[in-house]
Amino acid sequence: MAGSNLAQRILWVLWPSFLVAAVAELLVFAVIDPADVHLFGVPVEVGRMTVYAVGFFLFWAVGASAAALTVFLRRSPVEVNRCPLDAEERPAGCPKRGDLAAD
Repeated sequence: MAGSNLAQRILWVLWPSFLVAAVAELLVFAVIDPADVHLFGVPVEVGRMTVYAVGFFLFWAVGASAAALTVFLRRSPVEVNRCPLDAEERPAGCPKRGDLAAD
């Protein structure tokens, strides 16, 4: 179940950020011609498709960062405070060890 939860969270990040990147790509490159792009005052001497691809992946990375932060911050208190170890494997004196602390 933990694996499917991780896969679900990854999809929560990647799919919306993909859609946002596609829209951002359309809007930005409707206004900017890739042949006119300059980097530090020097014209970028790569093909248009390369500029489109790099732009798309940059927009996707920005969207994925925002979505990942949202997924991270929406965790419930139970998820944040959950101990990753089983009760028997927790160190002695751990308050979440329960009645095994007497051993």
